[in-house]
Amino acid sequence: MTYGSRDWSKARRARDRGAKKRWSVRARTTLVASLVVSSALLLGSIIMVELLRSELTANVIETAKNESVNIVSLVQGGELPNPIPIPRGDLAAQVIAPDGKVIAFTQNLEGERPQYQFPQMKGTSQTVVRQSNNAIAQVGDHDHNYILVANRVDVAVPVETQAAKTYEVFQSKKQSKNVIFSGSTAPGNYYVYVWASLQSVDQSVRTLLLILLAGFPLLITVVVVATWLTSKKAFEAVERIRVDVDEISETNLSRRVYEPSQGDEISRLAHTMNQMLERLEISTEERKRFVADASHELKSPLSALRASLEIAIRHPDEVDWVATARTGIAESQRMQHIIEDLLLLAKADAGQLLGTFQSVDIDELAVEECQRLRALTDVRFDLSDMSAGRIQGDSERIRSVVRNLLENAVRHASSQVWVSLKAVDSHVVFQVADDGKGVREQDREKIFDRFTRLDESRSRDRGGSGLGLAIVKSIVIAHGGTISVSDNDRCGHGAQFTAVFEADSCSVLESDALPFPPLNVNNSH
Repeated sequence: MTYGSRDWSKARRARDRGAKKRWSVRARTTLVASLVVSSALLLGSIIMVELLRSELTANVIETAKNESVNIVSLVQGGELPNPIPIPRGDLAAQVIAPDGKVIAFTQNLEGERPQYQFPQMKGTSQTVVRQSNNAIAQVGDHDHNYILVANRVDVAVPVETQAAKTYEVFQSKKQSKNVIFSGSTAPGNYYVYVWASLQSVDQSVRTLLLILLAGFPLLITVVVVATWLTSKKAFEAVERIRVDVDEISETNLSRRVYEPSQGDEISRLAHTMNQMLERLEISTEERKRFVADASHELKSPLSALRASLEIAIRHPDEVDWVATARTGIAESQRMQHIIEDLLLLAKADAGQLLGTFQSVDIDELAVEECQRLRALTDVRFDLSDMSAGRIQGDSERIRSVVRNLLENAVRHASSQVWVSLKAVDSHVVFQVADDGKGVREQDREKIFDRFTRLDESRSRDRGGSGLGLAIVKSIVIAHGGTISVSDNDRCGHGAQFTAVFEADSCSVLESDALPFPPLNVNNSH
């Protein structure tokens, strides 16, 4: 057992050390930014170098083609100077006669054998190839890369050279001297070769690479420093928010985290966290108040039941045991009612409030509840505005809505309760009104909260537990409806509760086809 604990401690210390060695978010952000910029610069550099090389090579080819056109014109004219004049030192040229002899050349190819064997061209008189030519390499040009423009020229007359020497093609590698040839040549296919050095291209590319290699580390350094400094302020705000959150507990939910003033994502995150803390604070306070109120509500019947039993035990001969039993039953029923309401609200919070949906006739439920309450109160019920209305819902929960609204109205009415049901567009509107003192406008949202304490005119001390309207709201909302309270405009005072549900198809009947007569009587017991 000791060995296992020691191993666990070692593992935890190793994990903590590993956590400390991890890079911070700021460092990882800087690293990622530098890698992204490096990759972009590398790709851009490669594209830039290749574009430069391609453009410069195209210029060299164009220069070689222009020079070859000039030499071809001389060959076609029948008079060819030797050596051939060229405007640039990075160009070289040879003219090969039909018999394979070099009949003209540029000065930098004097004494050289033919440098290229013209391929068999089908349907073309010019080709461009790239080659490495050691014989015409300039001083300092170590790569010897050239562009060759080769032309085939069909000449019908002999070509006279202006110099007295031409050079015979080498027959083998063992032949080390050039054979001098003089005179005119016969008609046929002549070949004009023009070479253009790529040394200038390579030098330009190397220069660009050196500039990029020198600027690349500098630019990466600038990006790293800028990213590190820019992220410093942002992550300082994050760290401050983290410290504030770490210090907040259930006992100090009134505290708020630091909100930066930049208006960026971190500011919005801090603002959202403060809104969440505010909701948590309100929820916690409501939960504490709910627990306190529930304890008080359960304590009252328990205290009353205990007091009646203690009195009965102390004075057994003077106590009416039947009345004591009735008191105990009444208080236990009150506790049972409170517990059932609390369980119902707990199901509503868990999203398990509703059962199976079916067609529910609200008018029938209202009539049944009114008839039940007639036997328990002297309050009159006016159902003259009742129509038939049907919705889809949980019948037992809808009955709870009707019962709670009617019982609440009876509890606060002076003498009369109005019940109405009507169709408005595709909805069923159920209303219960009383002629009591009503609900103040500032309390009309609060009245649906659990254990809400209002003024004495609508205090729950008159028989309510303070949960009925909260249950009504939960059930109505769970059915996709709305519940509200307003003034009773029928008599100028009192409260009117309105519940709106979505109507079932073909649910509302015309008022002249009511299934029950209006109730507007003074109940007697």
